[in-house]
Amino acid sequence: MKKVMAISYCCLFFSQLNGSSASGLGQRGPLNRECHRDLLTETKSTPLKMQPTSGRRVVPELHFYIVTWNMNSKPPLNSLENILDVVGEKYDFYVIGFQEAPNFSAEALITQALGDTYCCVAAAILTSLQLFVFAKKSLQPHITGPRVDKVGVGGFGTVVGRQKGAAAVAFYYKKVSLLFITSHLSPHECNMEERNAQYTRICQTIFARQAVSCSCIQMSADVDEPYCKLRVGSNFVEKTDVVIWLGDLNYRVELPRSSVGFLISHNLEKVLWAKDQLSRAVQRGEVFKGFQEGPLLFPPTYKYDIGTDNYDTSSKERVPSWTDRILYKVMETSFIKANLRGYTSINSVKTSDHRPVKAHLTLINMKNSS
Repeated sequence: MKKVMAISYCCLFFSQLNGSSASGLGQRGPLNRECHRDLLTETKSTPLKMQPTSGRRVVPELHFYIVTWNMNSKPPLNSLENILDVVGEKYDFYVIGFQEAPNFSAEALITQALGDTYCCVAAAILTSLQLFVFAKKSLQPHITGPRVDKVGVGGFGTVVGRQKGAAAVAFYYKKVSLLFITSHLSPHECNMEERNAQYTRICQTIFARQAVSCSCIQMSADVDEPYCKLRVGSNFVEKTDVVIWLGDLNYRVELPRSSVGFLISHNLEKVLWAKDQLSRAVQRGEVFKGFQEGPLLFPPTYKYDIGTDNYDTSSKERVPSWTDRILYKVMETSFIKANLRGYTSINSVKTSDHRPVKAHLTLINMKNSS
């Protein structure tokens, strides 16, 4: 009887999809040999190994491990290894974004978890909103022009650790421009238009003025710094070859709590996905134009009772939602191709009311971009 009810409920929600699909949300100059970084104090997939085959050229790839986590101002228990896949050094870059981060030594803990093979390319910190990009040391000669920037759009970062806005890192890998943004947008289901407006403001503002560069970068006299070519007012998101955007975007599921709970309990996340605010806003062309996202086939990442697998049992009974997201965009005219190898939550980490979300993204033709 229970199975029949689940199937009937599923059919009811599929009838509301209206045929929509949520599958598409939509260098120059040598690098100083020392690991470089620039801090603004205010401001389950396994990679496929390409095996040579007779008469067939192997396509070079760069592997990115991306993770976003709203820490709810709670420090990690011991280390950060539980949110970082550190086995086998199979990733070329690690991109780590924190929201509502407590006062803790994030960079040191990341360095400890990744080991001596990696170093910090750049870190952008806007109080409780933090972004770190690490790379294999062997890739340092190909990384140039690191920049960091920040955009505040509200919140109380210095008071209660809930800064709203964005922190960004940009640099070149060979001749390919890369941009990484972590953001924390306004909460609550009713504030979708405000979130959309904050996204637009971040796109218009990030790197639109002079950003901070890494002092250890020593460009030769005949090298033209690529990022200086973009004038004030340029939409940096549109003009960058590859953009990876991660964070607590705070978009909600528009269904009653009881309906959401039923669908989750019956592993019907695909049905629930159709009611996700962000997916619907992207389909309407309101935000994240040109971005892609993996399927939301994992349970909503917010809001949990801390230390448990139970969704909010407080008097507010917040509707479980996929507030924590990772999206990416490749410029249409670029020769770079992106392949999402994995996208899921990390359910073993329960110190926050949010679950971390991780992605494995490969960029093809990056190593041939010199």
